[in-house]
Amino acid sequence: MRTISLEGKTLKKTIHDVYGIKVKELTKEGQFETFQLHQSRFLIVPASHIDEDELYELYQLSQYMIEKREPNIASIVLTKENHLFFEKDKIKYVILKCSPYNQARLTQLGRDLARFHLKGRTYPYQVSKTQRIGQWKLLWEKRLDQLENFWRGKIQSQPLTSFEKMFVESFPYYLGLAENAIQYLVDTELDEEPQPIDSATICHHRFHSNTWNDVMCVKSPIDWVFDHSSRDIAEYMRYLYFEKQEEFKLSGYKFLDDYDRTSPLSSFSWRLIYSRLLFPIHYFECVESYYLAGDDMKLVLEDRMEEILKSSGHYESFLRSYSSMLSMRTKRIQLPAVDWLVNIGH
Repeated sequence: MRTISLEGKTLKKTIHDVYGIKVKELTKEGQFETFQLHQSRFLIVPASHIDEDELYELYQLSQYMIEKREPNIASIVLTKENHLFFEKDKIKYVILKCSPYNQARLTQLGRDLARFHLKGRTYPYQVSKTQRIGQWKLLWEKRLDQLENFWRGKIQSQPLTSFEKMFVESFPYYLGLAENAIQYLVDTELDEEPQPIDSATICHHRFHSNTWNDVMCVKSPIDWVFDHSSRDIAEYMRYLYFEKQEEFKLSGYKFLDDYDRTSPLSSFSWRLIYSRLLFPIHYFECVESYYLAGDDMKLVLEDRMEEILKSSGHYESFLRSYSSMLSMRTKRIQLPAVDWLVNIGH
């Protein structure tokens, strides 16, 4: 933990002017500036990517979850003028007040996430800005079209960096995988009848083991979306698969078990999880990030791309294992097969 220097003085003054809060000391925890006031810890979080209406929705959602007594929800602090954010050097920030520090570690993430989703599902008001449920097909197709057009442009251009060579050569494979995912999603929506558990709830942009800030036990509303619970389940599985291979082997399916025992998943849910795992978001994000990144990050992303391409065969095995695990475990749900994936496995 380090203390902020001169930059901190102007930030302290801004916070005092805008919020009326006198900050004694700013420290850095993880990626955020934080300060302590009485018994509470506050986080200063960049939020330029969120427009004001969306921020207001997130504020309402977090207030609701606090009322529902969900542990460790951070609340957005209002300014003296009752605004949700302040601006400094053309960047928008919110201040989050963390709930009193709770020593309880997240030992059963599957169970805790299921309980979180159960509460979020009871939110009684209209959600529009953060709404993602039912929109995957549209969003995926748009993303795919954009990347395909970009790829066509790159094929024509010379010389290519080593990252671009990898991208140009690998894209047709991932295009195929993405098209499979979209078709799988469409078939699921045609074949399966959604159950009450399939109604929208509070989810996260990308859920992984550090999302609920393990250092301070904080559930931040800044990265929430209103979506189908399978979004969080699939993204956590994907994260474990790529970032924590050993942990995945030991407890990847335990996470699913804990979730399913707490809040039994429908056939519709199991299939949505699979369609989301089929869609290669990890690949898309790597390519998109590379073209937005500064030079120092480009090398990191080049290594990441190499890793993704090297493990594509393993990822296929993972997709097959999800399918066979499910039919063995539930006996009641048989996932429709993706033919080429099954054939590779034989």
